[in-house]
Amino acid sequence: MSETIQPSEGSKENTEPIVKETVPNATAVLVLGILSILFWCCWGIGLVLGVIALILGSKSKKLYKENPDRYSVSSYKNLNAGWICALIGTILAGAGLLIGIIGLAIGTGFMHFFPWEDILSNF
Repeated sequence: MSETIQPSEGSKENTEPIVKETVPNATAVLVLGILSILFWCCWGIGLVLGVIALILGSKSKKLYKENPDRYSVSSYKNLNAGWICALIGTILAGAGLLIGIIGLAIGTGFMHFFPWEDILSNF
């Protein structure tokens, strides 16, 4: 979606509206950021989506800062929203994955304390 700006009424040299481009990958970053929040608990899927969105978002932010007059403000706001969603999703997914790994390590560490022979012999 492009943003259209009408020239001022006093200007006579160019009467066509100025159309600004959307920031590259703004929609992709927004979608990936939202998906990273939705899939944070799916053993790394949210983490991968979030990291991809953060990388794409950082590159696009750099492009916007080099020439902000070229791109529309609304697409930059979408880019920022997606980048923030990706950051939240990455943090949630990373914390969930870390807690899962720690829980798995602790759980398997205590396996030899259970009397498995007594439990299984009753069946």
